[in-house]
Amino acid sequence: MATPLLDAIDSPDDLKGLSDRELEQLAEEVREVIISVIVERGGHLASNLGVVELTIALHRAFDSPRDSLVWDTTNQMYTHKLITGRRAEFESIRLEGGLSGFGERGESPHDTLSAGHAGTGLSIALGLAAGAANREEDSWTVAIVGDGAMTSGSSFEALNNIAHLNPDRFIIVLNDNGMSISENIGFLTNWRKRVITHPEFNAMVDRMRSLSQRMPTGELLYRIVKRFNTGLAGLIIPTMFWKEMGFEYLGPIDGHDLEQLDLTIRQARNPTGTVPVVHVVTHKGHGYEPAESNPVQFHQPSSPLGAGTGAPTYSKVFAQTLARVMGEDPSVVGISAAMLEGTGLAEIRDEFPTRIFDVGIAEQHAVSMAAGMAAGGLSPFVSIYSTFLQRAFDQIAHDICLQDLPVTLIADRAGIVGEDGKTHHGAFDISYLRCLPNTVIAAPMDENELQHLVYTAYRHDGPFAIRIPRGAAVGAPLDDELRELPIGRGSLLREGSDVVLVAVGKAVQAAIEAADVLAEEGISCGIVNPLFVKPLDVDLLVEQARRTGRVVTVEENVLAGGFGSAVLETFADAGLSEVLVHRVGMPDAFVEHGTAAAQRHRLQLDAEGIAQQVRSAFFAAEAGTPA
Repeated sequence: MATPLLDAIDSPDDLKGLSDRELEQLAEEVREVIISVIVERGGHLASNLGVVELTIALHRAFDSPRDSLVWDTTNQMYTHKLITGRRAEFESIRLEGGLSGFGERGESPHDTLSAGHAGTGLSIALGLAAGAANREEDSWTVAIVGDGAMTSGSSFEALNNIAHLNPDRFIIVLNDNGMSISENIGFLTNWRKRVITHPEFNAMVDRMRSLSQRMPTGELLYRIVKRFNTGLAGLIIPTMFWKEMGFEYLGPIDGHDLEQLDLTIRQARNPTGTVPVVHVVTHKGHGYEPAESNPVQFHQPSSPLGAGTGAPTYSKVFAQTLARVMGEDPSVVGISAAMLEGTGLAEIRDEFPTRIFDVGIAEQHAVSMAAGMAAGGLSPFVSIYSTFLQRAFDQIAHDICLQDLPVTLIADRAGIVGEDGKTHHGAFDISYLRCLPNTVIAAPMDENELQHLVYTAYRHDGPFAIRIPRGAAVGAPLDDELRELPIGRGSLLREGSDVVLVAVGKAVQAAIEAADVLAEEGISCGIVNPLFVKPLDVDLLVEQARRTGRVVTVEENVLAGGFGSAVLETFADAGLSEVLVHRVGMPDAFVEHGTAAAQRHRLQLDAEGIAQQVRSAFFAAEAGTPA
């Protein structure tokens, strides 16, 4: 694939001397590179194809990194990376040691922050602008907001403050592709639809149509008026909205027309005393027909997570089990935050169209809404990726746990997630949920336990959290009948005389494999599946600790405040000061991107790593000889 223009771009300065024709060619070359790399390797494809021209236009109009370009969300920064000196490294994107799939401060001075969550860009941009003003710099700050970020309440908190402060040399670019991962929902999306179908609005259209037909150029005017219903509404409605909020509105403009983008962005640079909003209409997947036809599927294409195992994903098992429960009880509902596809709920939405809720990128609202539903007699299941669930911590504490309401939280993608890296690992949920009163926390070791936990949570009259990992389950056979599990009861999977491995959730399978390896060396390992992180099966843990005197806890959560900490607290309360405990888990650091297998190996969370930790913690260098 020949990309002569792109290969010659070492920095954004190299864009400024290109002709219009060369810029068009550059956009084509950028698309070719993104498509070839991401289709092969996986990553955020559709959203990046939609902002190629916009990114080029912004870098031509501004002087990065002196001027700050703040992307929200940063999964749209592939073109930005390609034209800021990272072309040669682009094929390493999302690989261990390679480029991040998101903005990354450590990669380039052109990346303002390392960010992967939506709804933060406007606030960050305002803070950067305040810093520039404090230093009396005449640099620009540009917030590029889109791909669902405007469904986030934090974006509107920032808009409120931006309108109040009215910072100089500050521009908002609204990248309007109508999507986040799924189609956007909510007030902004529906407002335009409501207005253009309002009787008074359509009566005005009818009057203009009648008037045009009496004029000499009536036929031409009639055709123009036929488009008035959508065209003028598309112009007037957003203008009214942004002007009422205190902004200058420019647009909407074609986000794939470089000339129009260039003219409008330069217009926005002319001071008017009001912060300008440049409304850019883009198409997710632009230039690649499969992604244009199915932007949801091509938002982040990758090989099927269950490929090669024959097992369904944990998310799919959760959704299928929830559907069974919903079929029996009309009070059961499902909620997600712009993640219906990822959490499996999209698969059952058609069966229960009025009982599956997508609230947009609004995790705090999702949790509080669930609390209200529970108080109103419903049985809500809220399924949100673990990394995003932490955004709603106060709502979990105040609106659910304080009220002791029967809301079930599904912390999807708990633990290691792989290529999305440090902004997306589910590394903290045990720690931040375990401290909350009234909360039950469980982590299944396989899909059969998961389906029974879903049913147990449904039957439980209080807050209940289930953490499930990313990807395929282990292939365990599913029981035909759902049953209620005793809360706080674990199981002894294997007896051992030298050491007991207490592993939670996905880590149980790795612990079993590690025990097999150690058995060949003469080290006898017991294995406990606690199933519940809170409350713990204290009797089982104390019994096994006294049997061996050595305990290794294994978890895909940070060690600080995690499952291992809970076990240590339990032993301290039981007076087991003589028991030696070694904790295996995620470090006090943000884990970089790479394959999940590579990350587990590096963190010693795979079978080989767990076995090595057991040896080094408790046994002499001479293999097979207890210390």
